[in-house]
Amino acid sequence: MQAIPTIYFPGLCAEAISFYRDVLHADVLFQLTAIPDSQPQFLAPGSPGKIIRAGLRIGESTVYFSEGHHPDQAPAFAGFSMNLHVDSADEAARILQALGEGGDVRVPLRPTAWADAFGAVIDRYGLHWMIETRHPQ
Repeated sequence: MQAIPTIYFPGLCAEAISFYRDVLHADVLFQLTAIPDSQPQFLAPGSPGKIIRAGLRIGESTVYFSEGHHPDQAPAFAGFSMNLHVDSADEAARILQALGEGGDVRVPLRPTAWADAFGAVIDRYGLHWMIETRHPQ
């Protein structure tokens, strides 16, 4: 069994895929787009051309992205955070800074009881991220 989250970016999915591909060095595994002759009972008006599902490989994890079922709504994220465990404080700093462009760094990178370096940011899409390195041994 594998749990794979789907993150909805109504109206911004292609832009978000490009952003995360560049910032996180993610690989786009696949991208499915609604086509005009898709089954209309399963598509909201204006869906053709929208991304139904895309798979991104971020490090060793897979995350799905989608325009969602209501492409006119703004992205809304609550009750969860995306956590990235990286190998070095330098990589954590790079990612925190890049995700913070157009967003809001909530916790600047610092050592904690559980990590050599930890930081938190809400990115330009409103998605909350926590970035950390390994705990000191």
